[in-house]
Amino acid sequence: MNNPHPVIGTRATILIADLRGFSALMESLPATQMVDLLNRFFTLMAQVVDRHGGVVDKFMGDAVMALFGAPVRRPDDLIRALNCAVEMQQAMADLNRHSEARGEPRLYAGIAVSTGDVMAGSFGSEIYNEYTVIGDPVNLAARIEAYTLRGQVLMSEAVFHGAEGQIEVGAVNEVLVKGKSTPVKLYELKAVTEPRTSLVPAIEIRKSPRILVDFPVVFRRVEDKRIQAERFVGTVNDLGYFGMSADLPMVLPTYSEILMSLSPELGSENAVEVYARVLRSRRNKGSYRTNLQFTTIDTPGHKKVKQYVDLVLWGK
Repeated sequence: MNNPHPVIGTRATILIADLRGFSALMESLPATQMVDLLNRFFTLMAQVVDRHGGVVDKFMGDAVMALFGAPVRRPDDLIRALNCAVEMQQAMADLNRHSEARGEPRLYAGIAVSTGDVMAGSFGSEIYNEYTVIGDPVNLAARIEAYTLRGQVLMSEAVFHGAEGQIEVGAVNEVLVKGKSTPVKLYELKAVTEPRTSLVPAIEIRKSPRILVDFPVVFRRVEDKRIQAERFVGTVNDLGYFGMSADLPMVLPTYSEILMSLSPELGSENAVEVYARVLRSRRNKGSYRTNLQFTTIDTPGHKKVKQYVDLVLWGK
């Protein structure tokens, strides 16, 4: 049987867009609404990828993987991919405005972009095969995606250097990723300036009332999307609609994820669970003052947090 796409070595850029907190959101949605939201997301992302000359490699659960440079390679593949990532986040902002107007949950994506040498072609057997790419840049994109916050675009160091002078970046962080013996630098994309300036929409995490609190929080670390068994206890000292500040017994890496249980302090008989990512952590009187952004939005746990903040502030 002839292979229509023989495996070859090439240079490509990989983009992965993943819905933040969608698994937790699914627990509170009817199946039909969940499928509708997911299909809406996939359709929107595929349209954006096509506009920028990329190809959708696959849908993976609640994520989209797109390729630029395979099977067709262009000299501006990297900038095409970055402009695609920016427009994806702009499209998500538009989608959420329409969802809010309909009273539907908001969806947020985290996007990772990696570039480098890969093997591209049809992989599989005579019974089933598919065109895809494999290699370290693909694995790295998947690892980077796991660190993204809501509405964020993170790039590998190779992407940053390849597009330097044509992009604007924000925070730069070093993280340890599985499969790498040394820390990996992650660059936050703020804007692409070629062929015209296009901005990543800002997600204002502190644009909400904040209240001072003092109650314990039980948390578990999340690694490779698996909730670890070991539990730790910290103290929440500042709480808002979209995030909190807590004193934790250990320093947690930037962008790492935890699952927190806040019951019964929020007035619930059952555990109120919220996923969050670490924004920063600093030493503070024997513990670590940690700023966290909620990963899950519009879930039962997140709604309970908002209700508690409103109750403390306004008695409602």
